Amino acid sequence: MIGVPVYNFGIPAVLKGWIDQVARAGATFTYGDGTPKGLVINKKVYLSIASGAVFSEGPYKAYDFSEPYLRAVLGFLGMTDITVFRVEGTAIPDLAEGALPKALASVEEFAF
Repeated sequence: MIGVPVYNFGIPAVLKGWIDQVARAGATFTYGDGTPKGLVINKKVYLSIASGAVFSEGPYKAYDFSEPYLRAVLGFLGMTDITVFRVEGTAIPDLAEGALPKALASVEEFAF
């Protein structure tokens, strides 16, 4: 499980720093045959992404750099079984009150 607040359309610097420490040639990926191959396989990843705006759909979808980036880097490391849960709209008055209950309902609907 990786908890991710969206800061300025992307992930926080501390999470990027953690990824930079985890992504190590020969440890979590290799270029054995000239192409990259992730070595962290058979792992399930849950992303919990929180944002003040709604990035999963609508006009801000094009500005969602957090989920695509995380899917790309985790996939590069070999983790492709990724499920995303979102708490969105926490800074939008019409959506803020229902943001957390909506997110919790999506988690409850998921079969772990």
